[in-house]
Amino acid sequence: MWNNYFLQIRKKYSMRVSSKNPLIINLDGKDVTKNNDINILEMYKGSFRYSMDKAAAFFTEKYNCLCIIGGDEISFIIENPIELVNDLNSDNDMSSVEISSMFSQYFFEYFNKFYENDIIFFHGKCYSINSDKIKSFIKYKSKLIVNLVTTYFLKKKDIHNFGNTKLSEKIKMCNEYIDYKKFSDIENGILYYKGKKINLQNFLDDRIIEIEDIDNSVSSKNIEFDETNFSDIL
Repeated sequence: MWNNYFLQIRKKYSMRVSSKNPLIINLDGKDVTKNNDINILEMYKGSFRYSMDKAAAFFTEKYNCLCIIGGDEISFIIENPIELVNDLNSDNDMSSVEISSMFSQYFFEYFNKFYENDIIFFHGKCYSINSDKIKSFIKYKSKLIVNLVTTYFLKKKDIHNFGNTKLSEKIKMCNEYIDYKKFSDIENGILYYKGKKINLQNFLDDRIIEIEDIDNSVSSKNIEFDETNFSDIL
């Protein structure tokens, strides 16, 4: 009886993910937004945002995938999960626990090479989605990110008790502050593809446009890319 009971528990918490459908791996920094010594919006060498960007570029290039960053969260969208799993373990273990725990360790090590304050730990979760839901997922995450960024910014301004304030109203409140304008490029989330930062709206419109940061300004340019595999998820 006990053997069966614990087998069911193990099965429940070792759910297998698909080897064919795209894989989402979501990581969020433990207690980051509660720590007053961490600012998740400011960009400078050694900052939280700087380290997230570095990790996003590295892992999306390594695994030929997408990711979207927002605040203290980062979500990877991996078209070919087998490629990732083979790199994480030699047993081709497709369980969500194995993948999320191993990947979060790799991410932890890489992120903290660049982060110059206390060590940051990450919660990890993963699950499969259908290829035709990629855009919907990006839109969903983007909406969550706008809410997170605006709420976080206003709290930093000592404005609290939003209650049932609409998102559009929170955005309007943020825009009343001049210094909020420098965060306009991250308000909806930052998208990376194969090591490059790309324009989020253009991606949703079926175009891949790289964003370059040059002397603290942002410009866009068309880049060459292999459509062979990626076209399936657009």
